[in-house]
Amino acid sequence: MSKRTRMVSWSLSAIVLIWIIEFYFASFFSYWRVLPSVLFAWPIILFNIYCALKIPVDKSKFYRWLSLTTPVLLAVILIIPTIQVLLTKEEKLMSTSSPDESYTVNVYQKSNPKALVAERKGPLWFKQHLYVERNFEHVIVQWITSHQLQINQHVIDLRKAGHAK
Repeated sequence: MSKRTRMVSWSLSAIVLIWIIEFYFASFFSYWRVLPSVLFAWPIILFNIYCALKIPVDKSKFYRWLSLTTPVLLAVILIIPTIQVLLTKEEKLMSTSSPDESYTVNVYQKSNPKALVAERKGPLWFKQHLYVERNFEHVIVQWITSHQLQINQHVIDLRKAGHAK
């Protein structure tokens, strides 16, 4: 039983770690975010801590310590994205579609810090941040072609993940 509980605890820790990495990596590199909000990771991390507490102390003190320390550290790390998700307010400025209607891009103004975010939504909760500009004053959105969008003089090729050079 303790080996199975230990494996469940480590597996859940790996899942939460991937969740945290995906939260930052996908936003930073304009890739698709495929996991739901980090708020859904909290029940997993709490169950992970519960599983770690169920490991018997007498047989494997090191494994119990490692299995308990890892989710606690992940919970501490998870606090930052959770605060970021809870405190950021977003206001939809506009939604624009490509000339051939194959792409739809939503433009938001986010607070904490003030930023302009253009994103494309996918199925379910998937989304892709296409453009982020901090401390913007105005928004000018134009379609250059059916696959290229210009936001405040920055060209974004929607066939690729990031910006066109």
